[in-house]
Amino acid sequence: MPLEKTIEQDLLIENHEGRIKQLELNDLDKEKRLRTVEQSYLKLENTILQENRDTRQLFQNTMQNQWDLIKSSYAATENDKNRKYELTKSKLERRTELTMKLLGTGGLLYLCVQSLLDWMSK
Repeated sequence: MPLEKTIEQDLLIENHEGRIKQLELNDLDKEKRLRTVEQSYLKLENTILQENRDTRQLFQNTMQNQWDLIKSSYAATENDKNRKYELTKSKLERRTELTMKLLGTGGLLYLCVQSLLDWMSK
């Protein structure tokens, strides 16, 4: 019996060694897959961070362009107001100058008197 027990124990030990080797191989395979997952995670994280930076930069550029458009629109409105003011001022100055010339030289008074005399003589 001792021989049988020894053979049985040797078989049991070999069986355990085989299973341990298989578990070690499985463990190595799982480690490789875990490293692959970690690398994929890091790549994904870097991609997300880069996309986030790109999106933020696009948003900032869009906001800057909108702000520039608002400023240029305001400047155009102010320029239009100034142009209208200058045009009105110029018209008023020309009318005032013409009126002053007519009144200053007595031309208007002369025209009124001449028209009155012409009307009375008819």
